[in-house]
Amino acid sequence: MDKKPSRAVLGIGNPLRRDDGLGIRIIEEMRRMPGYDDFELIDGGTSPDLLSLLDESIKKLVIVDSLRGSGPPGTIYRLEVGQENITGGTASSHGLGVLDTVSIMPKLGLKPPQIIIIGVEPEDVSHGLGLTARIERLLPEIIRAVDGELKAAD
Repeated sequence: MDKKPSRAVLGIGNPLRRDDGLGIRIIEEMRRMPGYDDFELIDGGTSPDLLSLLDESIKKLVIVDSLRGSGPPGTIYRLEVGQENITGGTASSHGLGVLDTVSIMPKLGLKPPQIIIIGVEPEDVSHGLGLTARIERLLPEIIRAVDGELKAAD
């Protein structure tokens, strides 16, 4: 019997809106690379349902998405999500927000995994295909950040 992965990467985004498709693109790239067979790589699309995508075997989840912060386009953010910093009522362009889902997991008797978000400040999220050149050039650096989180000791 194959051992289930204990770590997963969830890429979120809309590839029809330029840099908003970043999370999906990262999953596509990682699937083509060697060394990620021991991790679950999930294309979450625009409305990931964490409750149906994850099971109790996942102890650490790295989420990759475009993220509007206060930095210039291309800024890479790292956020650690925990029960203590979830306020609920989050707004997301991807349906029920990840934080909303994590906040209800304990109420359903589920233990949320450790969650790290690697977010990248987008340059352009207008309708169109393909990442902007600035974000495209950052793909290796973003994958290194995700890789570091996957392989870091708990």
